[in-house]
Parts: sequence; C-alpha cells; structure tokens
Amino acid sequence: MIRKIIKIDEELCNGCGICVNACHEGAIGIIDGKAKLLREDYCDGLGNCLPACPTGAISFEMREALPFNEEEVLKNQKRSAEQTDPGEGTSRADIRGAVHTEDIDSGKGHMHFGCPGSRARIFERSGNTSGSNHGSSIGTAPESQLRQWPVQIKLVPVRAPYFDGAKLLVAADCTAYAYANFHSEFMKSKITLIGCPK
Repeated sequence: MIRKIIKIDEELCNGCGICVNACHEGAIGIIDGKAKLLREDYCDGLGNCLPACPTGAISFEMREALPFNEEEVLKNQKRSAEQTDPGEGTSRADIRGAVHTEDIDSGKGHMHFGCPGSRARIFERSGNTSGSNHGSSIGTAPESQLRQWPVQIKLVPVRAPYFDGAKLLVAADCTAYAYANFHSEFMKSKITLIGCPK
C-alpha cells in the first residue's frame, strides 16, 4: 500500500539516538552509528520522531510500504518489557563516588535504545561535596561534580525532573578544558548544560 512513512537522511544523521527514544513503536534503531528504519510495519506515520531530531535528518515520504501493524508493535513492546533489566533505575554505585539513582527515560515497559550517552541520568554525589576538592593532595584525584547526564544542551530532555528547583550552569563546551578547576568552582551543586555558543 502507498502510505506516509518516515525517511532518514544518513548524511544528516549524527547517531544521537534521540529519535529511537521518541519512537514508541520501536521502528527506529541505531546501526553503525546511524538511525535506521528497522521495520516499516512498526512505523505509524505520525512522526513523533521528527521534532526530536536535532539535525533534521528525518522527514516524511509517500511510498509503497507495509501497513502499520499495531498488533506486532504491541507484541514487540511486551517482549522488550520482559527483557528489560528489572534492576534498571535502581541505585548502583559508581567507581567515582556517584550513585545513579534514577534513569529518567526508563519508564515501565520502556527499554532504552540508541546511543548510551543520550540516556538521561541523575547522579547523587557522596563524600566530599561541600569542601574544595582540587585534587591537590598527593594520590587523590579531583571528584567530578556532575549531577546529571547528558550534559549537551541538544540532548537533554527538557522536562527532566532534575531541572525542578535546580541551580543551572550553562557553559560553553570548551570551558571545562580551558579552566582546570571548572568542576570544583562552577559545577558544584548545579545542573550543568554545555553547548557551543558559535
């Protein structure tokens, strides 16, 4: 049948995986660093993935395609929910002293696909977060002050709960490399977003 279906321009795709999370039907996946339409019968043609794409790589086209198969989509969602790690989203210690307390995008029955770097997380810092930690003591490394992930402005979910009542630091992405004490002097107790101001 001829119907409306998404088209992905691989030249424009940066492989961020945001469209994968936006597609609740599971029609899109990341293969070899690029978004691909995995199953055309999973694409409902409504385009939840279009506004999610930061590069404009996704558009609609009218073409011959299998009809949308809601029954198969529901079966796939059920399989995905059964395969999702039951411990996902629970506390687990990080080797740097952070505790991952919540995976923002891991809803009930939702499995994260795409770039692991775009998976939203909140970090609760343990240990020395009130004092200065410049790593000046012999044998000690400075402690990261990062409180959430991702940090890139274009990847951050705008309704993430870590924004509620937060102190916000918006910085050029090069500043952390240019200033040695960036974490301890600027990021402490703040939600940090970075992006290129050019």
